Amino acid sequence: MSLYTSLNSELKSQSIGITAAELHGFLSGILAGGNQDDSWRTLLEDMMNDGKPVARSLYQLIIQLYEQTKQQLDDDNFEFQLFISDQTLFEQIDDMVGWINHFLLGLGLAQPQLAKVKGNVGEAIYDLRQITQLGYDEDDDQEELAFAFEEILEYVRMTVILCHDEFIEPVQSTTIH
Repeated sequence: MSLYTSLNSELKSQSIGITAAELHGFLSGILAGGNQDDSWRTLLEDMMNDGKPVARSLYQLIIQLYEQTKQQLDDDNFEFQLFISDQTLFEQIDDMVGWINHFLLGLGLAQPQLAKVKGNVGEAIYDLRQITQLGYDEDDDQEELAFAFEEILEYVRMTVILCHDEFIEPVQSTTIH
């Protein structure tokens, strides 16, 4: 069973009203927003369980996802990927929209002045908000829709990396010459 499937099952069994994709979006937003301490745990519990701790089995999966996401974002090889369904195209699109909404939520919590961000990052964040407003019709040409989805997915992925590069504090070197 994949981590995605395990997380979705565990979220449902705990009666938590978010999907694995939305959870990953939220964690990615917090990380891309520059959060480097354990405050993400409180933010997560507040967002998904009204501030109450989650069951240990779910928490272990969340930690695994958090660590994997942090590692991907910190990697210089652009390994970061959105954690969404691999089922039907429509499920993938729905997951992506939920992912983006929760990414923006996490990013906004990590960066309270997000609305004031200008330049490429500000434009990319604006674009993400616009993407969540896009609609589709199940009668649309599947091939065109799949192509558009892949293009948007790649744009979202690169926007996350752009945000991470913008908001993460560079590690200060302590080399003495």
